[in-house]
Amino acid sequence: MTTHLALKSATILAIMAGTAMMASTQIHADTPSTLTSTEHVQKDHLNVEQGWGNDVQNIVWNSTGQYYDIYFLHSADGGDNPFGAQGQDWYHTTTKDFVHYTKQNSAISAFGPDSQYTWKSAWTGSVVTNKGNIAGVPKGAKVAYFSGLEKNDGGSQNIWAAWSSDNGKTFSHVLNNANPILDHSWDYTSANHADLRDSSVFYKNGEMYMYTSEGQEIGVYKSKDGLKWEKADKDGESKVKPATFFAGHSWTGNEPIECPALRTMKMANGKTKQVLFFGAKDASQSETTGTYYVVGHLDKNGLFVNETNAKRVDQGSDFYGANVSGSDDINQVNDSLNALGWVGNWNTTGSGLHSDQKGQSSLAKRLGVYSSMRKLTLNNDLTLNQTTGFGDDTFKSRTFAKATTKSPLNATKTQSTNGQDTNGTIYNLYDNANENANQVYKLSFNQKAKQYKGRIYIEIWQGKDYIKFNYDPTTGYYNVKGYSSELDNNNSGQGASNYYSNGLLGNGNGYMNQSGYLNTGAVNLKVVTDKSSVEFFFPNGQSYTVARYATSDKQDFKIYTEDPDINQDTNTVNISKTVVK
Repeated sequence: MTTHLALKSATILAIMAGTAMMASTQIHADTPSTLTSTEHVQKDHLNVEQGWGNDVQNIVWNSTGQYYDIYFLHSADGGDNPFGAQGQDWYHTTTKDFVHYTKQNSAISAFGPDSQYTWKSAWTGSVVTNKGNIAGVPKGAKVAYFSGLEKNDGGSQNIWAAWSSDNGKTFSHVLNNANPILDHSWDYTSANHADLRDSSVFYKNGEMYMYTSEGQEIGVYKSKDGLKWEKADKDGESKVKPATFFAGHSWTGNEPIECPALRTMKMANGKTKQVLFFGAKDASQSETTGTYYVVGHLDKNGLFVNETNAKRVDQGSDFYGANVSGSDDINQVNDSLNALGWVGNWNTTGSGLHSDQKGQSSLAKRLGVYSSMRKLTLNNDLTLNQTTGFGDDTFKSRTFAKATTKSPLNATKTQSTNGQDTNGTIYNLYDNANENANQVYKLSFNQKAKQYKGRIYIEIWQGKDYIKFNYDPTTGYYNVKGYSSELDNNNSGQGASNYYSNGLLGNGNGYMNQSGYLNTGAVNLKVVTDKSSVEFFFPNGQSYTVARYATSDKQDFKIYTEDPDINQDTNTVNISKTVVK
């Protein structure tokens, strides 16, 4: 046991060893930020059109329009004040391919109609199609169940409902006279009589069920008419506890749970399971806030029972507030799900961004970017596999290149080194300045030996900002660290900047993860970049997403590897560099 821990520690220390090179890219001059300015807008991903955007509410297939309705949280006050006086509302857009999106509109107002117990901010919830049981709603109409802050008591959380008469574009018909359909003060709802949010509703055997985030646990309720809700388990607490949804992790100090979503998925062997998605963190395992999943089944009362430990959908520091597509009937089986996440982190993004690399400009008002779509499937071993929505049919152009240790692709076309790691010299294979920041890179690393053994280093620079990726294919461990000067001197002082650059490992060492992808022949990686995000994808379905904050549309992309036998020129990387349509 002691030997195992020592070897693991040595591996982690080795992978954390980094390289340090500066690149030059043109940074846009600072201009006064507005609610619609574009200094922090991506090209090939969803962005908020105005103000601030964060959590994804729902991804709903619209059979009438043959597109997906996308809902996400929005603040008209902007990125420098996301909890300002105008409150939060639901924003809406549609897409057919998760690359191109339609003009956005407010779907649920930040302020409810006049009522003693109406809301003053509309928070996370879900959308279902009325099967004919919801009182006062036409059959087939879409109904939103959403959480928010109660107007008359200073901000306690409740659940409200509204239906749409325009096929899901807006939800203007508020049910129950604008009173909550679940209230934090009721004796069977939230145990702390404060947290009651993120309502996730689905049908099961003709009845409706709702999962809600209640701080330390998930509340489970059921209803026949969609308005009167009771405990799903009449004889028990009707709560899903951390030991169930966060199995395998420590819950101490990691609350609250957020954004639950439950779907039924089919494995390759034809068996079906329920998958519970939710937001959380585990600081004890150096994990930031992120989106997790746990696989299991429902008991007779509709409460989730885990059969696995909880795992992260994405291992990165900036894939949060995610949601998935899929049926709103738990008896309907999904072969796959589409997922989107907010590329951000309240410890960094939420503190405000500058638009210059001196950290001196006014804070940006338009902030809110989202990940590439992830197609999720359930493996027979009850783990999720994911692939990026940027498939081959998405590419407009493609450039192929081959680089070796002795014949690198860099400015001088000559062999160069970048220091030493624990396994030897690090050689530069690829170094190309001023590439477009929006790219999809397919990288295939090969050696003459059957198994690729040299460590792989990828560096992506925007001016003095960088993301560094260090991967050991013999152990599966990898390290990601970054630096962003735009986080300096923001609403947290240097707190956000230090959190971003130091990571949870501290001392600038970023984040360490186990990919589970090791001891392969060739090493194949996909890297999806855009102005404000970098997403690393492994062939075994693991991914890592990290936000970046520079305003440059250009980047320097560098690849280094260790070479176990430089005289044989064994290291080769084949590069497919593409631009999205």
